[in-house]
Amino acid sequence: MARSAAAGAAILAGLAVLQSTVLSQFTILDGRPDLVLLAVMGWAVAGRPEEAMVWGLIGGCFLDLYSGIPFASTSIVLIVLAYLVSFLGSRFWQAHFFLPLGVVLAASFVLHAWGIGLLLILGREIDLSQALTRVVLPSTFLNLALALPAAQAAAGLSRTLHPPEVSI
Repeated sequence: MARSAAAGAAILAGLAVLQSTVLSQFTILDGRPDLVLLAVMGWAVAGRPEEAMVWGLIGGCFLDLYSGIPFASTSIVLIVLAYLVSFLGSRFWQAHFFLPLGVVLAASFVLHAWGIGLLLILGREIDLSQALTRVVLPSTFLNLALALPAAQAAAGLSRTLHPPEVSI
């Protein structure tokens, strides 16, 4: 677990910086892909949901350094989402090629609803219809476009960091 936590911290730091800087310049309407969400959900779908919760904590903290919402609030939702994926078990995910799309679809909506809800609680004025049409839907579309590659990359990294044990 230590190897994957260290690798995860490095990967998530890079993804958070990339998401908050470079990708903020390349948007569809005002939406952009949530790379940290994709990494955490990909790791959970790859059969490592307990480690995905740690990745959620780390990645959420990195994202919150660059956002206007309270520190560690993104971590909470990412940990909960990884935890929910753990209920279904890795064999279930590996048997159904398109289920990562469903996970990312639900997780995208939950993540954005969480962020919007926090901003409303903090007293920020938000036009909900504009937030939905210009940020949430385009971001979710981009997340769905990247869901399968993210799940495949996470599965490959999981096999590299945790090769199957062979008994003789």
